[in-house]
Amino acid sequence: MSDPEFRVVTDDQGEGVTYTCGCSCTPTARPRSADEAGMEHCCCGKVHFVGANAANALAAYLGDRKQRRKNEPAYELGVTAVRLAKGPVEVAWAFPQE
Repeated sequence: MSDPEFRVVTDDQGEGVTYTCGCSCTPTARPRSADEAGMEHCCCGKVHFVGANAANALAAYLGDRKQRRKNEPAYELGVTAVRLAKGPVEVAWAFPQE
């Protein structure tokens, strides 16, 4: 699997980070604050976090899911960055392995 191509989108909620998913969703995550990453978990199982410490937030989220769910999939993980108007932000993603 190749890395997803994340892009910045702007709407009435402000700037967000999305990618072309392949399902019918438009998965968009936004930083919650300057110090906290925001996240989005798509209907098809893909998840991404955007903002400060996105990779750590993603790891904690996936760890919690693995403890609580019986059939949690294995994920392919990655980290990149995009530039919002306020500057670069970390993007961490986890897509179910096929």
